[in-house]
Amino acid sequence: MSRQAQRGLTLPELLIALLIFAMISGAAVYALRLSVEGREQLEIADGEIREFQIMRQVMKQDFSGIVARTVRDDFGNSLPAPFLGGEGLSYRLPVEGEKSLMVFVRSGWTNPDDRAPRPTLQAVEYLIKGGDLVRRVRPYLDDARGQPRTDRVLIAGVSEVEIGFFTGAEDSSGPVFSDLWPMPQSKGSPEAIRLTMTTKRFGEIEQLFWLGER
Repeated sequence: MSRQAQRGLTLPELLIALLIFAMISGAAVYALRLSVEGREQLEIADGEIREFQIMRQVMKQDFSGIVARTVRDDFGNSLPAPFLGGEGLSYRLPVEGEKSLMVFVRSGWTNPDDRAPRPTLQAVEYLIKGGDLVRRVRPYLDDARGQPRTDRVLIAGVSEVEIGFFTGAEDSSGPVFSDLWPMPQSKGSPEAIRLTMTTKRFGEIEQLFWLGER
């Protein structure tokens, strides 16, 4: 064995080796960190996409079951129409932090063997509450003071929410939507609903729901 092989590493050589090792280790840790952060971001994005898809499915199910059932308010007065939306709800007393989008009654609320003291119809309200899109229901169709309500957040953190109802007319730009329902001479529920909003993840989005003639 040569003398050069026997003498081992000098201090400068050892320092250089440690420096190279530290650089390689740092690069490996950084790559691992990027991988973990990328996975977390994918999970967040997947959750928000799933949330959006669930929102759309819930709304489609509600709209497909709309029935022409007029309910009473908490004063015992019948509402002006079975389906109210947008500026058609302007007669209601405002609630701080809330903006009602539409109220209606839907069928298909299961009540096996009529066990619960409630109908198989359900009063539904969509509203913006504290920056969230909320679905609100109550056990009984006719409202009453003190009746419990259940709120479900469908999409959190929304802004610039607008709702429109198909008027049945079209112009050069396409179907015409109104921010008021019921409209003069209108009957039942609208044939289509347009919902636009701005979200943190997707920016401005527009959703169209076809209800058909009712």
